[in-house]
Amino acid sequence: MTVNLLALSPLTDADIETLNAYDVVVIRPENLTIKNYGDIDISYGWDGDIINHILATPNHQLKWIQAYSAGVDYMPLNTLAEQKIILTNASGQRSKPIAQSVISYIFYFARGLNVYQNQKSWQPFTNQFILQALPVIIFGTGQIGQQIAKYLQSFDTPVYGVNTSGHPVDNFDKVFAINNLNNLPDNIAIVINSLPSTAQTNHFFDKHSLNLFNDLFLFINIGRGATVNETDLLTKLNDGTIKYAALDVTATEPISDDSKLWQQDNLLLTQHTTWAGNSEKLFTIFMKNLPDFIDHKPLSVNVVNYDTGY
Repeated sequence: MTVNLLALSPLTDADIETLNAYDVVVIRPENLTIKNYGDIDISYGWDGDIINHILATPNHQLKWIQAYSAGVDYMPLNTLAEQKIILTNASGQRSKPIAQSVISYIFYFARGLNVYQNQKSWQPFTNQFILQALPVIIFGTGQIGQQIAKYLQSFDTPVYGVNTSGHPVDNFDKVFAINNLNNLPDNIAIVINSLPSTAQTNHFFDKHSLNLFNDLFLFINIGRGATVNETDLLTKLNDGTIKYAALDVTATEPISDDSKLWQQDNLLLTQHTTWAGNSEKLFTIFMKNLPDFIDHKPLSVNVVNYDTGY
């Protein structure tokens, strides 16, 4: 039985040859017409206008969407759930470059590079730290959080995690449930946020949750911008209760030129680029599920839970 795949993300000739071996016909967006909206079985990638047209087509046969990103909060999740369309994300595809960016943030501030970068005369700066002396807590113990924890463990850094239930995860010394943070270690120096954007995580990091940590050395956000109350974060950066912060994601992107974020000397901004660099191909992740889809079996890799939004 032929399967029609709409290629909204790039495919190589080798990828297409692999798909053809599974009797999958590749349709490119420029060849898509109103007449064949209803014939698409799989969307490889996302285009809101095109997908919305497909979803509005009576008796369409779209069954599976492979997202090109780990976060899927920009998609009409309620509609996809109602129409029983399987959604898989790209979680893990960019975990190594993102995790290495996080480690670079930590070294940048812990080893005093932020100070030396701006010096124009000989002024030795020795108020530096080794990673072993900076206990870390990572909110979100998915593939990105696990990769960060794995790197940190190699530096003998105490690493704690936070997830929905508090279940143990490899490379974390201990994991806490997100709704029970009363017994966190009192020596946390670095908070790393890799939470997805959901109704439950919107502005999760506000003055109340940030007050759980005393005199925080560094706050990092590589999750979603909506999870941080930036006004509260700036207040704490200015009063010294958080010494430094590094944000790869922000509530509004791109950041306007007059934003106060640009004016904060103890804040590093990297404009949503921690993903950059060599990473696992999206097609490799997709192919882990395709044989099961062809055989009408449940998909098992990176399937999004519509109840949680990730």
